[in-house]
Amino acid sequence: MKKQMITMIAALMSLCLTACGSDPVNINVSLADNTATSIAAETTSSETTAAVTETAAAAAQTDASAAAQTDSKHTTAAQTAAQTTAAPKAECPYSADDLVGEWEMPGTFGTRNHSLTVRKDGTAIMRYAAGGTRSGKVRIDTEEHPDGSKSYWYSLCDADSTAWISFACDKQPVNQISSGQDGGMHFIRISLEDVAAEKMNNLTFLMKSLSGSAVDLATNANETMTADGQTYTLVTDERFAINSLGKAAFERLLEETVTGAEYTRWKGILNESFRVSEPDGSSYILTSDAHGYQSFETGSGVTITDQTDTSFTATTKDANQIDGRGVAHFVFDGINWTIESYEFQ
Repeated sequence: MKKQMITMIAALMSLCLTACGSDPVNINVSLADNTATSIAAETTSSETTAAVTETAAAAAQTDASAAAQTDSKHTTAAQTAAQTTAAPKAECPYSADDLVGEWEMPGTFGTRNHSLTVRKDGTAIMRYAAGGTRSGKVRIDTEEHPDGSKSYWYSLCDADSTAWISFACDKQPVNQISSGQDGGMHFIRISLEDVAAEKMNNLTFLMKSLSGSAVDLATNANETMTADGQTYTLVTDERFAINSLGKAAFERLLEETVTGAEYTRWKGILNESFRVSEPDGSSYILTSDAHGYQSFETGSGVTITDQTDTSFTATTKDANQIDGRGVAHFVFDGINWTIESYEFQ
């Protein structure tokens, strides 16, 4: 019975495959004595090829998909590893803005007079004690050390980017700078109020000295000369040893203190107040035509108003009984802060 059933099923399968237009299929059926059935099917060559091709394509698609997923995983893993292990780039904590403002070397007139101005655009103007100036741009330079550490420098550079002096970057905010070059210059930061008070004091000194009595100026009363009916006394004040004892130092001080019409006026007074001996070039100052002078009282400091990048007004906090309170209008002439005009109220 079982054998008949299997034979009928085989016959029906053959008819179905033929009716569907498929290639003929040979089915061999054999029955073992223990009724176990073994069925072997042989397909034609075209079916075999189609099956292999279909299977290979599916396998290739599966492999490609798996490879893409693997590559994606590897790429993501590599990116994650790079992001995790890459150290963030350290930024320099210093900038040219740290130096914007006014600087000077400690001391007194005649032995100091090195000063520095750094503008908001990074331009720096160095004014030397013996006269003359040098300009440049502030740049931050980095020095790398074998142990991996770094040091930074504020460098003043020429137009071709050559550094001509450098100051070590240190604590912030920056209130002092020192160089290992140019004789080891050391500058301290000063305020605009300090600048104004110093210039006012310079002008007071000039007015006293040129008042015909050489007030607060060291002279040798035993060394005099006569010219144009006036008496002139030898100047020996050591504060002027940096240029020469006398007129040359006064001229430089005048240039650093006033500008415009005031400079022209005071330059004329200075020329009238000095005589230079022909043999040795010594300077003699007028001491026979004494008259009054005005004085800026800066003991308690000054108040700054009307401030711009190129000008400001300074008013003394103190006043004296004769002149009252001094007011000076300052301008930056490209090199220095100088008094353009002044009055006493």
